[in-house]
Amino acid sequence: MKKTILIFAVLFMLFESPLLFSQRSSNNNLLTRKGKIPIVAMSLNLAGFAMYGPVLQIDFKFKHPFCLTPWIRYSYAGALSTYQWTNFESDSEYDPTSLAVGLELKRFLVTSSRKTYIYYGGAAEFIHDKGLHNIDPDYNYEYEQIRYAIAAYANLGYRFKMGQAFFVNLGIMPGVAFDIKNKGYYTKGASEGLEYGSFEKIKFIGMIECSLGWEVYK
Repeated sequence: MKKTILIFAVLFMLFESPLLFSQRSSNNNLLTRKGKIPIVAMSLNLAGFAMYGPVLQIDFKFKHPFCLTPWIRYSYAGALSTYQWTNFESDSEYDPTSLAVGLELKRFLVTSSRKTYIYYGGAAEFIHDKGLHNIDPDYNYEYEQIRYAIAAYANLGYRFKMGQAFFVNLGIMPGVAFDIKNKGYYTKGASEGLEYGSFEKIKFIGMIECSLGWEVYK
């Protein structure tokens, strides 16, 4: 618990520091600088293929300069999430239904160029993972592992505009995941349906954002 509190304290300081430094003059204040932000933007986080799965997200502007951003992350397509589940070994399988859905509150700060943005925010995510272990026709200890978890993230990034409608996001999303349920159940033999074991834990989770997107202004 102390480690979790320390992580969020450090994240808070990191994400508030750009705002503190921006107070040096009213003409160069990130909080008050005028600039348009898109009413809607859609992006795909391609870095997710190497980590915990690609993320498709949509920013909806609801009050300047804030956006609500729902997303879906396809964990099954992530190299790191697949490795953590199977170790890339033939006796384990990661289920294609493994995915996560999230919602983020994001704030945009317009830079002096008026063509790039700093953004920061906080997000929550619901995670579903499933897979098989000890797969072997002659082995009666095969079990199915099912995991449900809640994750909380902080987000800090930079958006580069490309032309009139396209952009690139670069950012980091450190966070903590809390297992609600993470259990294994035998799928074969006399023990079929009985609990194999419990794997609940709290762990640090982090994602890198490298997204390509498209945005719409009024």
